[in-house]
Amino acid sequence: MYGFTNLDINPSINSPTRPVEAINYGGHWLDDEITGYTTLVVSGRHTFSRKINDADLTGDGNMYLSSKLERLVIEVKFLIKTESIVEYNRQMEQLNIILSKPHQRLYFADYPEAVYTGTVTEIKMENDILSDVGTITIECSDPFAYSNDQIASGTGNSFQFPNTGINYGQTPETIIFNPSADIGSLTVSNGDKKIEINQGITANAKVLIDFNALDVVINEVSTLMNVTLDSNLGDFYIKDGDTIRFSTNGKYEIRYRVKKL
Repeated sequence: MYGFTNLDINPSINSPTRPVEAINYGGHWLDDEITGYTTLVVSGRHTFSRKINDADLTGDGNMYLSSKLERLVIEVKFLIKTESIVEYNRQMEQLNIILSKPHQRLYFADYPEAVYTGTVTEIKMENDILSDVGTITIECSDPFAYSNDQIASGTGNSFQFPNTGINYGQTPETIIFNPSADIGSLTVSNGDKKIEINQGITANAKVLIDFNALDVVINEVSTLMNVTLDSNLGDFYIKDGDTIRFSTNGKYEIRYRVKKL
């Protein structure tokens, strides 16, 4: 048996006074915290650009070699309206304090379940007057947005992913497994991908597979040296309908975030 928990942000808790495309940057709703600030329009989401690596041919055209998605650039146009130069300076200073922090999570009121990670590279004002329009430029090195954490948990020796929109190549965030009995080794597999730990593991020990850190930890101690060289820590990709299997019964928790373009 297993359970599935969707930890997406509930859009119903948004303030009704926020604009449709209000931005939350690093946990701060700019429209709530900056007096006189109003988000006007956002551009750059739901787009992508792909860089192609190819080679010249003696004949027509080029030969395709590889390609990659380039970073995503999001622009937020906003209005800031104040009554005095003192107030204008104070509000712009507060805005700069929030936006100067690099590599922050951000999302928008109209699509809170799509979370980006980006850095503000420019704040540009049109006129530097008390009622002024400005543009915030945010560069996201990772062009994908992600859902908030999804957690699948249960007991047994397998879990099948439901149809939650896993359409792009991605690994889980973490897998935690607690075997129900002492075992001599543990294999976690998904199709032709596997992670094999050649080490004795006691019953109920906590086995953590961390796909971001590329590490395997048993009871808070790294055991990467006992993971076979052909294990797929870096490309243990999952998609809708896939089944993760464990070589023994136990309790599991699979944490993942769904990638979105």
